[in-house]
This record gives sequence, C-alpha cells and structure tokens, in this order.
Amino acid sequence: MIRKPLIPLAVLALAACATTDPPAEEIGAARAMVAQARPLADRDAPQQIAEAQAKLSRAESEMKKGHHDTARMLARQAEADAKLAWTIAENARLTRTAAEVQDANRALREESERKPQ
Repeated sequence: MIRKPLIPLAVLALAACATTDPPAEEIGAARAMVAQARPLADRDAPQQIAEAQAKLSRAESEMKKGHHDTARMLARQAEADAKLAWTIAENARLTRTAAEVQDANRALREESERKPQ
C-alpha cells in the first residue's frame, strides 16, 4: 500500500532529471543572425544589436552550465532581437536612400526649370 504513492513521485523525479538536447542549432542560428545584422545595426540599431549579443552570450553560458531549456529560449530571443536590429537598420538605410533620390529629383527639376527650352 505504501509503495503506490511512491511510484508517481519516482516518475516525477526521473522526469525532472531528464535532460534536453543542447540547443546547438538555435545558438548557431542566433550567431549567424547577429553576425549578419551587426554591420548595419551598429550604426542604426545599436541598442537592439547589443541586446541580441547579450542574450546570445547568456545562451552560450547557460548551455555550458547544462541549462539547455534556458539556453534555447535565450538563443531564440537573441535571434529575434538580431532580426529586429537588422530590420530597423535596413529601414533606416532605405529611408536615407529614398531621401537622397528625392533630393536628386528635386535638383533635376529645379535645373530643368531654370533652363529655357
């Protein structure tokens, strides 16, 4: 009779000890995205790329400690933060390019209005 309540406790204890696989794929994806975003984001999204790098570093640290679930979560967040940084930076770059094109068009228009035809 006493053994029946112990079986569920033993199963729970074993389940708690079960380890998940290291999040090597997630950390690799985060590293790649941070590396891709950094050249643009250093200028136009420095806070976001710094957050991505910090989370990636924490993910690597947690993985070394064997805290795979935490490392996986941090790696996924780092990848998302790096994508956000890249998107913000790319938007800023495109906005600058659009402004340059508008300025060039305005200059051409003014030039053509000055010349008699």
